[in-house]
Amino acid sequence: MGVRIRDTNRIPEAIANIDRINSRSVKIGYISGGEYAGGTLTNKGKARVHEYGVDIPVTDKMRKFWVAKFGVGLKASTTHIRIPERSFLRNGSEQATPAIMAKAAELVPLAILDNVDVELLYEALGLEMRTEIQKYARALQSPPNAPLTVQQKGSSNPLIETGAMLQAMEVILQ
Repeated sequence: MGVRIRDTNRIPEAIANIDRINSRSVKIGYISGGEYAGGTLTNKGKARVHEYGVDIPVTDKMRKFWVAKFGVGLKASTTHIRIPERSFLRNGSEQATPAIMAKAAELVPLAILDNVDVELLYEALGLEMRTEIQKYARALQSPPNAPLTVQQKGSSNPLIETGAMLQAMEVILQ
């Protein structure tokens, strides 16, 4: 009668899965495309403006536009129009990170043991982070829109006009 030895050591597979986990990443934000398309600000451009704010220099042409479009003349002393910083990407991701990291702490061991696909792991975490950033942006109320902006948009939410900018946020696996 012979002795049979069966090796169920899965350490090599676990190491390979750890290598796959370490070689991948996910980016959330406005990654592809430019900030302008055909002279028009894209969703990526709008996101940058809101994330960091911008000072727009007032020109004579702009003064005429304001009168024609809004029926409002800009004061002679107005040299810039300020769109304030409304950091929804940085602040939203910072607020969501503890919950996302807790979820990762649950899922990474499963991925190491090959019970969760590494691609699905990153996709799930990226999609959840995007959802949390979008929630943060929808709830953001400060700094508020100027009264003229509220009148034009019909809404006081500073980051929502059509919803297209938030919907354009990407989740890219790398």
